Amino acid sequence: MLFNKFQNKYIIKGTLYALTPLHIGSGQENFDPVLADNTVIRDHKGIPYIPGSSLKGTIRSYIERILYSGVYKGLNSCLIVNEPCVSDDDIKKIKKEIKDKNLNDKKEAEEIYSKLCSVCKLFGSNYFASKIHIRDANLKSGEKVYIDMRDGVAIDRDTGTENNKYDFECVSSGSKFDFYMTVDNIEDELLEILKLIISILKNGDFRIGGKTSAGLGSIQLQEVKIYKITMDNLKTYLEKGLEALEEMEWENV
Repeated sequence: MLFNKFQNKYIIKGTLYALTPLHIGSGQENFDPVLADNTVIRDHKGIPYIPGSSLKGTIRSYIERILYSGVYKGLNSCLIVNEPCVSDDDIKKIKKEIKDKNLNDKKEAEEIYSKLCSVCKLFGSNYFASKIHIRDANLKSGEKVYIDMRDGVAIDRDTGTENNKYDFECVSSGSKFDFYMTVDNIEDELLEILKLIISILKNGDFRIGGKTSAGLGSIQLQEVKIYKITMDNLKTYLEKGLEALEEMEWENV
């Protein structure tokens, strides 16, 4: 794997369609008695959107669970919080071996990368940047968005009794958001994960945000367009943009 040279780039575009209402909270407490207790996240214009970081984090968790089960042979996942594929002690050992052998930093990076699980190679780890980047999914141009207000009840986990009532906002079902994801310098053996990501987004069985156990958060990727950039068409892409490239079928990724 070369770390300092362009090899390939995949661009996936489409529309994220809300099959059910969505609640992606702003994370801020609201003391205005007129507004909901839990509001949805909004951009600087006050329009709801889906943060790219939320999408990426939820997708990663989904992929981790699947690959950790071992159903995809040749692909694996660690438990990055509790059982990382590469620990700090591993890094110290690799660095010492590289130094003792008088090898360069590139060899050190290659050695560390070879120890990473499939998910960390693609989504990043403490030692390598992510190959996947997802933009914030903004409301599609010309689309209107409606905010629903719903009631909720907080349950005391210890006693199982109602603690207090509250209300929260939801972006209504039918809302449409732009989706834009790029994947850089992906190896052939990791393409199966990219195809899996596209598949789970297309099949409408993917949920994001809060209150998913109550049936909220189902989204579906529609109007999918996939582009592959290689050395053969890199100059065309750089000079003329994405519109000058031919789309590819997702099954042929």
